[in-house]
Amino acid sequence: MNENVHVAIRGAEASDRRSVEGIVGTYFLDIDDVPMEDFIVAEMDGKIVGVAAVSEKECCEVHSIAVHPTYRGLGIGSKMISRLIEDVSHERLYVRTTSPIFFKKMGFVELPMSEKASLWQDCRECDRYDNCKQYVLCMVLNEV
Repeated sequence: MNENVHVAIRGAEASDRRSVEGIVGTYFLDIDDVPMEDFIVAEMDGKIVGVAAVSEKECCEVHSIAVHPTYRGLGIGSKMISRLIEDVSHERLYVRTTSPIFFKKMGFVELPMSEKASLWQDCRECDRYDNCKQYVLCMVLNEV
């Protein structure tokens, strides 16, 4: 992580929608029905360079995280995950991802693939479930 990079992490505003959609779209991710106010943005020199959101629809999960390709490798994604963790009040935070190494570095633990079906309806109904490339990981935040 590059500590010399100044990045401001803040809640997304309605006026950020175009930037959020642009960065998320770079990685062929969807915003789905996650409200803009559930997103956070990473800003450098007045430019949005990263976005992330937590969804609590079926379980508390990192729904989206994306950093503009020019700004990858500067620790922006890690800073956004840290901010999301601070804001979450649930016992566990889950993620479905094709980039498990990043999340493992942040302290997430890989779960058996069978956990997806118990957590997400779209996984239960997916015709590609048996060949899915997404890993499921979890971070325990607050032990009960």
